[in-house]
Formats: sequence, structure tokens, C-alpha cells
Amino acid sequence: MFPLALLTLLSTTAFASPLSPTPRQTSSPEPSIPPNWTWHVTGWHAGCARTCSYNFNVTVPTIANEIGGVKAYCSGYESGNTFTRCQILEGANNGVSAKFGPRDEGAGSPKEVFLSFEKGGFEERPPYNFTAKHEAVFNAFVAPLLDFDVTPTEVVAVV
Repeated sequence: MFPLALLTLLSTTAFASPLSPTPRQTSSPEPSIPPNWTWHVTGWHAGCARTCSYNFNVTVPTIANEIGGVKAYCSGYESGNTFTRCQILEGANNGVSAKFGPRDEGAGSPKEVFLSFEKGGFEERPPYNFTAKHEAVFNAFVAPLLDFDVTPTEVVAVV
């Protein structure tokens, strides 16, 4: 059959090799919010009739060698706890979404608007999701369009 030397070699090789692949170690740093990173909202218009709606533009600035910025147009309605994707006007590989926050008990309209910026994943790094919020001002038919700044306060890695 098989010579003893060959059987010894095969059994030694089998024990020397791992039974399952070793997971690759990743050294992705924890996501953090860049200092002084302010997003600019222009043309804010929001109102409530049967439901509440909004539309506005947002500029998320580039952070050199770290985050590619975008300009986006956002338009949506109250949708529970679901973000609505915004249309990217400039920039690539990153996304922007928005939603109204929940209504306070007894309040006639949502209290806040939330904006979300997703920094796309790359190689071993997962995507990051940055979130900012601002008081929801309802100016439809009664006041001019508004401009304001928001600063992200939360960041999470999307896995």
C-alpha cells in the first residue's frame, strides 16, 4: 500500500495546517466626527396640511484626505422612522438622507428634522453614517425660505 514515510508525512502536514481559515484582522479606526465640520442647508421649505413635507438643499463639505463632500436636494414627507434618500447633485460614493423626527404628544407637527450623511466604505473600512438634527421650522406660505447650519452629533459604523 503506502510506505510508512509517506503516511507519516501526510499526517504531519494535516495537523500542521489549520482546519478552518483564519479571519483577517482589520485595524479600522473607530469613526469620529471631524472637528468644526458644519453642513449648510439652503432653501429650507416645510409645511403641514394632511401630512408634513420638506424640501431643501444641503452641502456637506469635503474634509481633505478624509471625506468627499456632496451637494444634495432633499424632498420628503413624514415617514415614521424612515429616512428618505436625497438626490445627489455634486459628489460621488456618499449618500445623503433626511427625515422628520417624531411628533411630540399633543404637538401639531414634528419637532426636528434629521439629516444623515453616509461615507461609503473602502477596502477593509465599513461605511460610516453621520447624523445631524435641527429644529423643524414650518415656513410654507408664511415666511421666506430659510438657510441654516447643522453639525453632526452622532457617527456609527454600518456593518
